[in-house]
Amino acid sequence: MPIPNRDFFFLRHGQTDWNVQGRFQGHSDIPLNATGLAQAESAAAALEGCGVDLIVASPLIRARKTAEIVAHRLGKTPVFDDELMERRFGRFEGLVVNEVKASFGLTPNERLVQHLPDNAEQWHETRARTVKVLSKWLTQRPDATILFVSHSGLFDALHEIIFGPRIEPRHAPYRWSHSGAGWRCDPV
Repeated sequence: MPIPNRDFFFLRHGQTDWNVQGRFQGHSDIPLNATGLAQAESAAAALEGCGVDLIVASPLIRARKTAEIVAHRLGKTPVFDDELMERRFGRFEGLVVNEVKASFGLTPNERLVQHLPDNAEQWHETRARTVKVLSKWLTQRPDATILFVSHSGLFDALHEIIFGPRIEPRHAPYRWSHSGAGWRCDPV
């Protein structure tokens, strides 16, 4: 099932201490730090007036808190969907990403998708799950302007599916829009 050709918003959660340290977070439930809380407030301000009707978020605390801050500002009640959780990184969770890459002879800019442990969610699984969860909500609520609050793994999958190689998502909301010319992804 392809992602429906309609507009939506996607916001990566605010910063955590593990983001700063460059650690794999995955399903580890790491809270926002002070910068992350400020980023969530900034995203909420940016989304005012964008007509968001529904906020659907990952239940992990970093995304949950980001969604709750935005929802409070917009006067909405977020709903949570486990399918929006970050990828599982298995035995890599908590480790420093660049140290793990170096152990496989990779540079910091190279991807680890071929070296994930067996107990991690593999990249093709993340891509499929991203399409499934976004399509589900966009199809079930065709009348709603939806904001998804999730994680960089799903953002990367979405970006790769539509445009090709990923970009580094900022802690800012992005408007995904579709027209006759195709998809666009622009920071709000």
